[in-house]
Amino acid sequence: ILLDGLGEKFLITDCGYKAFPTEALTHQPMSAVLNAMQKNGLVAEDLARIHIQTTARGADILSDPSKYDPQTKETADHSLPYCLAAVAADGGVYPNSFCDEKLFDPRIRALLGKIEVVANDEIDAMFPATKRAIATLTTNDGREFSETVDHAKGSPQNPLSDEELINKFRANCDGVIDTARQDAIIEATWNFEGCEDVGAYMKLLVV
Repeated sequence: ILLDGLGEKFLITDCGYKAFPTEALTHQPMSAVLNAMQKNGLVAEDLARIHIQTTARGADILSDPSKYDPQTKETADHSLPYCLAAVAADGGVYPNSFCDEKLFDPRIRALLGKIEVVANDEIDAMFPATKRAIATLTTNDGREFSETVDHAKGSPQNPLSDEELINKFRANCDGVIDTARQDAIIEATWNFEGCEDVGAYMKLLVV
């Protein structure tokens, strides 16, 4: 078993990257909202309602009343309503989405009361093989847009693009590694097959 496919099948190609620095079950609903907004040119101020159908866990654990008024980063990054509001307001969720300034951003706070999360029994029956989420966005002028996501952005079935992966790297490096060093790390990583000195590569990563 240990040798089966050795040198032919590389499991790293089946790995996923979290597109967002949040609890895993927030990802499919966030991806669905982001898809709907991007496809239809919507901004936060257009939205009258965000309705989410997801797993019972997502509706219960991640969307209980305390999650609609998060006061700390630890609550916010496990709050499906906050994550949805942040992705709708900013077009993504990043490490700095949980700083105090963002946590109490009026644009994000204004969306929290417009979000409803409900459990869907059919979705629960698919879990955990498929973690479906259905987002329905209603605009102030009465239009409705729905998106269904079975595989979160960053999963092997819905991978990040190279540009998205670089953007995630830069977001995580913000305030820790300067832009010139980030550029050097990116270039060295993309060309890693030609690396002749792993020690020199590792030194690039030292802050």
